Amino acid sequence: MSKATALSCHSPEYKGISALNIIYEAGLDSDSRPILVLCADNLPNPDIYDYDLILSFIMARLYKNDYVMVFFSSPARYRPGWMWLLRAYRSLDRKYKKNLKALYVVHLSRTYRLVFDLANKIISPKFARKLRYVSSLQHLKVNIELAPQFIPQRVVDHNNRLPTIQQQVEQQQLLRQRRPLPSLAFGKSLEDLAHIEGNTSADFIPTFVVQIVDHIKQHGLDKEGIFRKSPSSEELQSVKAAFNNGTKVDLKQHDIDVSAALLKVFIRELPIPLIGLKLSETMGALPDASICTSDTINKVKTKLTLNYAEKPSHFALLKYICQFLKLVSEHSNKNRMNTHNLSVVFTPNMIRAEQVTPSTYMDVPDTQQSALADAAIYLKQMNQGMVLVQLLITKYDEIFLK
Repeated sequence: MSKATALSCHSPEYKGISALNIIYEAGLDSDSRPILVLCADNLPNPDIYDYDLILSFIMARLYKNDYVMVFFSSPARYRPGWMWLLRAYRSLDRKYKKNLKALYVVHLSRTYRLVFDLANKIISPKFARKLRYVSSLQHLKVNIELAPQFIPQRVVDHNNRLPTIQQQVEQQQLLRQRRPLPSLAFGKSLEDLAHIEGNTSADFIPTFVVQIVDHIKQHGLDKEGIFRKSPSSEELQSVKAAFNNGTKVDLKQHDIDVSAALLKVFIRELPIPLIGLKLSETMGALPDASICTSDTINKVKTKLTLNYAEKPSHFALLKYICQFLKLVSEHSNKNRMNTHNLSVVFTPNMIRAEQVTPSTYMDVPDTQQSALADAAIYLKQMNQGMVLVQLLITKYDEIFLK
């Protein structure tokens, strides 16, 4: 079989496989790209489940935009055969392989790695360059940080059984890593940035944010898929570091996707989220922007006024970003980024909990059911948040100007 069996999202098989939590969304990486987690330990007994249907389900969950994937390869109660894995790889459409920017394979045994490397060199050397073999959760955290609820307990238990010597070596490697210099841009509070610039205005917008937005206005409004595509991670981190160091940056020397990614990263790294999760949840179930009434608009305006009464800089930035995104949506006939698509991209960056408990790899769900529940809660929060963000963009004039 060269192609995965078709699977309807309304079928009992789809719902049954979904409940296994084999693949799920897990937030964003440091470059503001969606993270998908694939957990081998949740693969079912192949004598009971059709693995071709599982393959069809996995492909249905892959992003049509840039994304990264974390594959927890161990422990695993059941492992598919290599012929199935080869068939799975060949079944993937080229666009999904292309959109996958990095694959972090955690806890892969040496034997499987040798076969894995050989298969990739034969089938697709370009894809092989996206692979990152990660030997422990501590090593994974250096490359990409997952919130604890997205790491299954059995994966943590397996990690804790790794040889002590290996863990000590990795801890030493982590200690030798250079600590980043204090930032002058990303990761700073709006109040700190205003102080750095000597700006006391309630409508303060960081200068480098204005520079990024102006560059996109001049060169990116008609770019198809703007905000969907990721630049090279090395280039993005280089430009970000320059801003953090206070170095003058000429964005015209870089691809427009760098500026688009920088804006998302800046919003995501704000110490206080642009839109708090509590605010999003208190809005309740909002109607689609195309059918919302004046009562809905007034409700949103009232809650925004109360929420941002003591955060004028955050309100100014929210207004600024929504005005800009509305402008982007007005060019959707060329850039294909309507208000819905923009909300899909920006909601995970804009909305999160106001208070985040420091991440530890011990604070994880104790069962597969609780892990699945956490993933479902996250998905529900993002879906609800997308409605709010789309409304703020679409009804910008009524919400922010009247």
